[in-house]
Amino acid sequence: MSRIRRLGVVAIMMVAMLVGGAPAFATEPLTTSGHVTDPDGFLSDVERAQLESDAESLRSTYGAIIDAVVVPNFSGQEPSVWCQATLEKSRTAEKGILYVVSYEDGTDTYCADAQFARNLTTDPSLKHTFDDARAKARNNYTSSPLTSDAVSAGISSFISDIDTASYIHAQVHRHNVTMQQGQDSRDEDDKTRIAIIVIIAGGLLVLTLFLKLRAKLRGQEQDDGRDTRPADLTPLVDPVRREALRAAAEARRRLSEAEEQVRAAEEDWNFARAQFGSAAAEQYGLRLEAAKAAVARGLDTHKQIEQTPDSRAKRRLATTITEDLDKNLPPLQDARKEFDAQREKRSSLPTQLADARERLVEELADLERSKEELSSIAGLYPASILASLQDNPQRAAQLLESARAALETASAHLDTDATRTASALDTAQRALTMANVQTDAIFSAKTDLDAFRERLTSSIGSVSTALTDTKQLDSSDAFSPLLDEAEAAIARGQRALVSDEDPLGALESLRDVELRLEAVLAPLMTQEQAKRKAKETAQRHIRDADAALTWARRYLKDHEGSALLDVGKLMSEAEQAMTEAREVLDEDPLRASAAASRATTLTNRALAAPGRR
Repeated sequence: MSRIRRLGVVAIMMVAMLVGGAPAFATEPLTTSGHVTDPDGFLSDVERAQLESDAESLRSTYGAIIDAVVVPNFSGQEPSVWCQATLEKSRTAEKGILYVVSYEDGTDTYCADAQFARNLTTDPSLKHTFDDARAKARNNYTSSPLTSDAVSAGISSFISDIDTASYIHAQVHRHNVTMQQGQDSRDEDDKTRIAIIVIIAGGLLVLTLFLKLRAKLRGQEQDDGRDTRPADLTPLVDPVRREALRAAAEARRRLSEAEEQVRAAEEDWNFARAQFGSAAAEQYGLRLEAAKAAVARGLDTHKQIEQTPDSRAKRRLATTITEDLDKNLPPLQDARKEFDAQREKRSSLPTQLADARERLVEELADLERSKEELSSIAGLYPASILASLQDNPQRAAQLLESARAALETASAHLDTDATRTASALDTAQRALTMANVQTDAIFSAKTDLDAFRERLTSSIGSVSTALTDTKQLDSSDAFSPLLDEAEAAIARGQRALVSDEDPLGALESLRDVELRLEAVLAPLMTQEQAKRKAKETAQRHIRDADAALTWARRYLKDHEGSALLDVGKLMSEAEQAMTEAREVLDEDPLRASAAASRATTLTNRALAAPGRR
């Protein structure tokens, strides 16, 4: 560039370097950080580094600050308003120029310190020159979608134009200083002034000619169908690009969350190994390693996203990251929840032990009452019908003795060995439950015998349905023994209907095999099928419990008298269980079944109370 042309642009940078300020109009302005602010990481690391270097070179050489901001959009604001608001919050408000680009909308603008803004309104040539710098930058924005390298080239072009103006200003300033230092007389001063005037005048003349020539060339370009308007150009809207950027941002967010989850899970896993042993935490460790690998793959893939200009490729890569995390993070979270539940259970060991001891006392009392109940109904039914119940008291007594021994073990190790205590408690609780089954069979015997045909028919139908479903869902021989047992139970129930042969045993056999079939069916069914099956079972249990309650109310009303048990309390608890069963039927069928079964058990206990004959 010739010296005269450089001198002709001197005024431009001299004004841009002046100190000033401007009011902010935006409600949520962005504060710049460094020379290049790119909050969404649209530019590559290499592009950002190069622009930072160019802008810093300008600042260190000439003291001129030029910052650039790259954002998806201007939040519905006018670009100039958004730029001015951001400027006010940033260092460039004091001394320098701010250039902003929206890559989603394909729009850009610039703003600068207050003094420069005032001069723009009074000096058309000055504004025209800076608009020209913007137009040169926009010459790079020809791609659709707008790529990061295009934005980088546009910003670089804008910085380069400012750099040229700064060089001219520096040269003129240096020339003036030299001239002032070399003045020896008034004549020499006059000559210098004249020379400067001539140079400036010549520069202005050249600049004027240049502007006219450029205007002419622009007119020709417009005649050729090219749009080179420097201001408010038509946005380059690209939905594909926008969605790709959003997907990349979501993948980056998910990766950040996953890294934190993995870090926390690793700490928890080490704690779990110390608490429960390495063997118990082995599966937890495998899930942790799978999650770590998914995060590592995601980080590598995200680097590819930053280096890939193609929007569709960006989105595919981002989707790969999120799908991989969705596959490997939930199992890790489930493992952590499982150990949290185990820790909570351990923390409640003293309470569990106390509850189990109380339950043992209750079951021992029930055992004695069941013996009385068995003797009572023995006078009402033939021995053949009650054959399946005769050994129940003995089996219950053995189970309760096992529970007592396990509770003593749990108590002895409560303060020293949590693992052994928990294991002993589990043994005791299972023994108590099995003993309860034996005594409840006796308490429900009279009710079952009074309505055994109805209950047998219902159980036969339910087991038959479960048997058919199992055969349809699994054609292998894995469940053949269970299927044979189910068919045998159905045949036994049918014989009992015809001959009254051990109906209680037949009913118990049907109930047992049904529970086992349901356990087998659960993993073979779809979620919807399992839910439907569970609801059907719950509804049947509710019907049975409701029938038992209705009969019990009528029976107890007609047979008033003294009782050793609090019959009213048992009936009240049964009513509450029925209410719960109905309330949770749709939401949690399994819970509804359990509540209905509990209602039936409580009703049978009330009916079996001594003094109610």
